[in-house]
Amino acid sequence: MTNQDNNLYERLLLLENEVNNLKMNATENTVKKEKKEKKEKKPRAQTEYNKFVSNYINEQKEKLGNDFNHKAAFIDAAKKWNEHKTLIKETKPE
Repeated sequence: MTNQDNNLYERLLLLENEVNNLKMNATENTVKKEKKEKKEKKPRAQTEYNKFVSNYINEQKEKLGNDFNHKAAFIDAAKKWNEHKTLIKETKPE
């Protein structure tokens, strides 16, 4: 091998060692990280919309039985909610 080949070979070995060291440090860092404690979440109160849609979906399930289509029921529930919402606004005294 020529002198230039030796220099390239030495440089290659150095780079491979650096890569291996970086890999080792990366795996050690991921193992050492402690998991954060999960915060205890308090359940939120259901909104009027949640209650309305839940009741509507349950009614449709009972009414339609095996013919119940989840996607269509949600589309209908959203339409009914908009109707319901406008009725509430119209009947509320200002």
